[in-house]
Amino acid sequence: MKPSHRRCIILLMLSASISLPISADGQFGLRFDPVVLVPFGNSSGVKNGGQNVELYSLGYGARITGSLSYFGFLSPFASLDVNNVPVNGVSGSSLLSEQLGVGVSVFAYPFPRLITSAGIGGGLGNTTFSTSGSSLSGMSPFWKIDTELGYRFTPSFSLSGLMGYTETLGTVSAIYKGFAVGLRFNLGLDIFGVGSSGVEMAPVHQDRLLPITYYKADKVAIAKVRVRDTDSAEIRDVKVSFSAGTYTSRPADCGNFDIIQHNDSVEVPIYANFNDNVLGFTEPTKIQGEVKISYRILDAQKTITKPLTIEFNSRNSTTWADPNVIGAFISPQDPVMLELSKYLAGLVRVRIIPEIDKSLQYGMGVFEGLRLYGLVWNADPTIPYTKARRDTSQLAYIQYPAQTLSYKSGDSDALALTFIEALESIAVPGAIAVLPEDVIAAFPLDMGEPQARATFSNPNMFIFDSGKVWVPLRVSLIRDGFLRAWQGGADLWRSQPAASHPQLVKVDDAWKEFSPVAIAATDFKPVKPGEEQINQAFGTVLSRFAQSEVEPKVRRILATINGEPTGAQHNRLGIAYAQYGFYDRAKEEFEKAVSKNYSPSIINLANIAFLKKDYRTASAGFEKALSANPANKNVLLGLARARYELGDYEGTNQLYLKVKAIDPGLAARFSYLSAKVDEEPATTATPVGQSGG
Repeated sequence: MKPSHRRCIILLMLSASISLPISADGQFGLRFDPVVLVPFGNSSGVKNGGQNVELYSLGYGARITGSLSYFGFLSPFASLDVNNVPVNGVSGSSLLSEQLGVGVSVFAYPFPRLITSAGIGGGLGNTTFSTSGSSLSGMSPFWKIDTELGYRFTPSFSLSGLMGYTETLGTVSAIYKGFAVGLRFNLGLDIFGVGSSGVEMAPVHQDRLLPITYYKADKVAIAKVRVRDTDSAEIRDVKVSFSAGTYTSRPADCGNFDIIQHNDSVEVPIYANFNDNVLGFTEPTKIQGEVKISYRILDAQKTITKPLTIEFNSRNSTTWADPNVIGAFISPQDPVMLELSKYLAGLVRVRIIPEIDKSLQYGMGVFEGLRLYGLVWNADPTIPYTKARRDTSQLAYIQYPAQTLSYKSGDSDALALTFIEALESIAVPGAIAVLPEDVIAAFPLDMGEPQARATFSNPNMFIFDSGKVWVPLRVSLIRDGFLRAWQGGADLWRSQPAASHPQLVKVDDAWKEFSPVAIAATDFKPVKPGEEQINQAFGTVLSRFAQSEVEPKVRRILATINGEPTGAQHNRLGIAYAQYGFYDRAKEEFEKAVSKNYSPSIINLANIAFLKKDYRTASAGFEKALSANPANKNVLLGLARARYELGDYEGTNQLYLKVKAIDPGLAARFSYLSAKVDEEPATTATPVGQSGG
């Protein structure tokens, strides 16, 4: 063959191959066919017994074919055939052909390891007829058909038996025609990383995700996909996993399937091990994930990856469909909040009145501290709380407390979450009621319901829930102060229709459904209000509350007095004043009671002295009371505590042992008295309230 002819043929074949459509599932392969050529129908012009003698005898040849497979049944190909057929009865003479061609075949797998195909092709070749000492060459077109039946050892290698028919055409009649019988070696080039697997994946369902629930994605499916076996046989030991680069800590197992039959599909839930990097999404964001599918087909292990785009909402997005979502936004270890809340709690701690509920005082102090910090209520201009609460399918924008402290403003829910997180960070439990009109923040008293009903003048100011007593605050009224917000919260709670069954969402319960999620650390530090400001605000609100509670009690006591008060009546008035921190007025009443020989007031006077840190006067008062009643455990305990503060540790220990002998439970609460210890003792005095001898 002349070089120019060869180039023309090669260019023709390349053009035909390149023009073939390249699809996503195109798979390259090579075929090598050693064959025996059986001439048939080639007349030599010689008669033998009345029949024409075959011009050629048995020959041999080889083919190399490059193919692409499409759609699981179609395979266009380009081939090179080299054939040598001896001339019948003429030594040293033969027909030699070098043929380049293109064609198409169809294939099928009736059974997983059985391959069948049939193809047709054609092209041009150089045909040389040689005899001893001379040869004649020329370009000749040809066409051929073939079929195969074989065994698949692996998806990429099979061995088949081959049978075909070919004709080399001349100007007048065929130069050669005959059958080919041989073997076919099929080699799929995807074993070298070329081509793709016959497994398809398509999304079935997917929602836009909420970053605040990223940690749930390993248990709650974030999407569903359909995996279909479009390979040539069933696939086994199928394992599906998902990862998304730096947004996942490790691949997540999504499903394992023993077998997926050929052309069958399975629905696979997609899980993910997301990390807190997704909390950096301040607006809706798409990330590129990857589904990895590994499986075994005909004993060959394969792994493919398919892209899967995941959409996230912003980190502040959620809905009010489940009010427990508040748990995600309240983090008691938030360093921004701790910077402020620990400061406020420290100032409140040194000014606490022992006789008033401690949690109530912390709530007052923290609320007033946030007010002085400058927090104000602002309705969200895009999605106001009332609109989002009314339509729980609509996304709501909720600020993290750290953001609210940074902006110094927020919607009702933002202010409520900020106040509750401040309390939780100092170990005061919190709760929130998401009502249609507004949000109520609440915290429980230390005392239970029976004591609260007996102690406070207006039980309607509280929410009684499962034996606990909650203080409700309408935090949107923060600029009006604690007492006004308390009144507003109580009024709003009572105004709810009974049919609506308003509920408090306790933070501890909410955390069971939504773990606390803190946003990425920032350099922001809240500027703390001045210590003097906070002390004054806390003292004012506490005094106003105490005054509002003590005055009705005093009026009720005075209403029972006819004429000159008795010692017992003076004692009752003293107890009422002492319970709310009015120690000077309580002292006056106890002294009047003592002057009228009412002995229980001696103990109460000693308690007042202890609360005012006048430990010598307290010690003398307890000693006086003890002389009248040596076995009174409260007097023994009061004297022991006064002696401890005066440094008389030996005397303290002796008194403590007497208390322990009378009431071990009471003694256990004051175990620091048993010996000198290097720790701050409890500041709570023996309760003022000795009403009788």
